[in-house]
Formats: sequence, structure tokens, C-alpha cells
Amino acid sequence: MAAAPGGRAGVAAGAAGALRLAVAVRPADALGFRLAGAPVEAVAPGEEAAAFRRLLGDAEVGVLAAEEELLRSVPERLLARVRERGLPVVLPFALPRRLGEEGRGRAYVAALIRRAVGYGVKLGSAGGGGAT
Repeated sequence: MAAAPGGRAGVAAGAAGALRLAVAVRPADALGFRLAGAPVEAVAPGEEAAAFRRLLGDAEVGVLAAEEELLRSVPERLLARVRERGLPVVLPFALPRRLGEEGRGRAYVAALIRRAVGYGVKLGSAGGGGAT
């Protein structure tokens, strides 16, 4: 499918591989993601709703990785709309705030897997373990 006016591709084009990842974080957290090559939306306090409207309206974004703190500031109706559409998939994550602290996303990822495959899994730690 050809890109629509304004450079937006339809969902059918996404099925052919045109969908991309976007990351939404606070400006102070953006550098690491940029160094990793991820397209980053640095969202200042008070700009959450506008930034998420822009990101959720971009037909080329297939996965939106968003820091949990930002999601708490996004109006629920915006998040409900994206859940109804199915795209982009919003993947919340938590950044560790202290040395040695793990992010809090492990339980969320386990819940996503359980919902997707219909089976509960135990995610292993960095030292070992695995799915059960």
C-alpha cells in the first residue's frame, strides 16, 4: 500500500514491514535510547497528552515503548482508544532509579505473555532460571 498524503502508511503497509518502534521518556532519560538507535520522543512534564496524541496517531508506529511515569499522566480516554484499535502496541516499562535496582516491568511482561499464550510463566533472573 502506498503512503497516504502526509507520509503516513496504512496498517496494511505495516503488515509488510513498515511499522516502527518509538520510545517515549523524559528528556533526562532520552540519551541512552538515542545512543542505542531508537527513535525517541522526549516528553517534558505537562506535554504528555499532546505527545501521546502525536505518537498514537502516527500510522507508522507499531510499538510504543513508554516509561510508566509518562503513562500515568496520559488521559485514560487516549489509552482506551489505542487499546480498541490494537496499534500501536503500548509497552510500558520502568527505568531503574538507583544503582542495582531492577526495573519494575517484569510482572507486566509476565502478564502480557500469560494473556497472549494462555499460560503463566515465571521469568528468570539475570543469573538463570527461565520460563516454567
